[in-house]
Amino acid sequence: MSTSIATAIALFTGWVLLSGKFDAAHLGAGVAISIAIAIATRRLWALSPVFGASAAHPFAGVRWGRYLRYLVVLAWEIVVSASQVAYVVLHPRMPIDPQLVQFRAHLPHALARLTLANSITLTPGTVTIEVEEDEFLVHALTAGSAHGVELGGLRNWVGGLFDERVVPQRGAQP
Repeated sequence: MSTSIATAIALFTGWVLLSGKFDAAHLGAGVAISIAIAIATRRLWALSPVFGASAAHPFAGVRWGRYLRYLVVLAWEIVVSASQVAYVVLHPRMPIDPQLVQFRAHLPHALARLTLANSITLTPGTVTIEVEEDEFLVHALTAGSAHGVELGGLRNWVGGLFDERVVPQRGAQP
């Protein structure tokens, strides 16, 4: 019950901040929608992967220092990849060499796999096409971005977030 209340409060706060309207109609709609979403999603909170020692506090075991370092690394990867894609797009011959990279990443649960898939997709020049259990299929714009996916830097960082060490494996390029 406390999770539903906290969810409703967080949603309503977001509603107020994003709408910027403080009249009764907007506030009433915000309260109603926030409560409806909190009630509709309350069972999903029980499905959250447990990082810590108990399901009551699933984020108790998150290593926030690692998470902040990961965000810095991800931001750096995005900047580097964006500059590489800009070079390719602005180059007169557009040296595009699309490739598919397939690899395994042994991550403990779906949230870890989702984090890795989204991290890869966030970096310009790569898109995660498919994730099936531990198998990932990624489209890369150039050989350099394919090589970066194969090296597994983000895989290791995501694995470290969830206290797992992921061993990079050379991916197959169909």
